[in-house]
Amino acid sequence: MLRSMWSGVSGLKTHQVEMDVIGNNIANVNTTGYKSKAMTFRDTLYQTMSNATAATDTKGAISAKQIGLGTQTGSIKTNIMNQGSTMTTNRTLDLMINGDSFFVVQQNITDNTSRAFTRDGNFDIDEAGSLVTAANGYYVLGWTGTAVGGAPGRLDIVTDATKTLGGAATTAATFSGNIDKDDPLLSSEDGKVLMLELYDAAGDTYTVKYRLGDAGDSDDTTYNLGITGVLDSNGNSLDISAASLDVDLTYDPADGTLVSGATSAQTLTFTVPATDDEAEKTVTLNFTADFSRTTNYYSKGSSTIRTAKGDIEGENKGYPEGTLNGYSIGNDGSIYLDYSNGQTRQLGTIATSIFNNAGGLASIGDNLFQTTLNSGDPIYQRVDEDGGYISSGTLEMSSVDLAMEFTNMITTQRGFQANSKVITTSDEMLQILKGLKR
Repeated sequence: MLRSMWSGVSGLKTHQVEMDVIGNNIANVNTTGYKSKAMTFRDTLYQTMSNATAATDTKGAISAKQIGLGTQTGSIKTNIMNQGSTMTTNRTLDLMINGDSFFVVQQNITDNTSRAFTRDGNFDIDEAGSLVTAANGYYVLGWTGTAVGGAPGRLDIVTDATKTLGGAATTAATFSGNIDKDDPLLSSEDGKVLMLELYDAAGDTYTVKYRLGDAGDSDDTTYNLGITGVLDSNGNSLDISAASLDVDLTYDPADGTLVSGATSAQTLTFTVPATDDEAEKTVTLNFTADFSRTTNYYSKGSSTIRTAKGDIEGENKGYPEGTLNGYSIGNDGSIYLDYSNGQTRQLGTIATSIFNNAGGLASIGDNLFQTTLNSGDPIYQRVDEDGGYISSGTLEMSSVDLAMEFTNMITTQRGFQANSKVITTSDEMLQILKGLKR
């Protein structure tokens, strides 16, 4: 049998394998996060007709005479580092990695052997509130809280613990504006009334009522501020059982700036009557009042002093109880929970992994990769530690280049045709050989 026929057969087989690779690439042209594959050829065995000889004094060297016996598949490599194009979905849980990292997912959270890696960021939240892959329900791994490091675990986003955020007490208040010595309210029986809204530790709202008046002397640069009452959120007066009531404010007669009484620790305890939903309770408010932004000068007989919860930087305002409104994901993979009371809390961070040789990962279907001896072990880190970032509301599309695939298809087809021609030509030669004897 002619050697050329067997070479042609090997060429047909190898070009068929390449066509299989090309066909799979084209089939996955719209697969999220798919990485195209490329095949290489290599030659196979050689039959040596005569060995090489060395040069002598009378004769030059002669190369070996070898006849090749065809071709075979060299390698099928995944173009793992080719970044796919961006598809915008505007869906919070659709995530795209810009960089070389992989999302870390796990089928069984108690079995690390089921851990896999993917570039497909089409995620969802399951009925238990955990972040999972939308296609197959694998858990998406990360770190809970603000710390990053160690073995990543399951990320539970919507749970009983995260559905509500308890209120926080107001711990600071700021008084600002001007006290006009000619303001007639200052010398009246009720004085100038100031209202300050505060939150208690449960996030319930109360309004503290202040009376600002003169200090009971003839000095028009000294004033007294005292608490006269507390109102609940419905405007009902509550019984005060204890309070730090009086604050004396003294101003410089030359420029009206505050001389003494810049800050005051305020303590207020009162009783909230029972309702149909709650029993009677005692509430204590502790906060620091800052008067450093008040002044004392003439302004046409009208005082502009006012109150605001929070310090001069606007911190420590407190807030009521809130319910979970939604969530967002930052460029570094941080997951934030947004509440109806305007507060935002970081739940955790989505983990990513890199490999010493990402090209050595094995495809296992479902847009997933698995480690091999050639890939090395995963290195878990936050996505921006290697210069990458995560885009929310987008997905990474397939990295298949259709123009390249169709070009490869043409050359593969022509290669297949040429090898088939080798077989038919070899067959014709055998026919001629057989016809020598009739």
